[in-house]
Amino acid sequence: HYNPYFLSGVSLKMPKPLSDGQVTYDDGSPQTVDQYSRDVSAFLMWAAEPHLEDRKKTGFRVLVFLALFGALVYMTKRKVWADVAH
Repeated sequence: HYNPYFLSGVSLKMPKPLSDGQVTYDDGSPQTVDQYSRDVSAFLMWAAEPHLEDRKKTGFRVLVFLALFGALVYMTKRKVWADVAH
């Protein structure tokens, strides 16, 4: 594990931080470095924005409300202006 960035690269050796078979999964997921990196990335994404799911739910509710409100306003406009000659 040679470290070319340390002046005395031979005296400082660092192993790889992840290797296959370090973690066991209950659901039978593969025990590979690729799977570990996906898990770490998903955790870091969640840690960066823990309220993301709540914001998505709120945003969906707002869009549904705006669609219903827009339809109601459109129907009201058609009813109010129905008797006016253009």
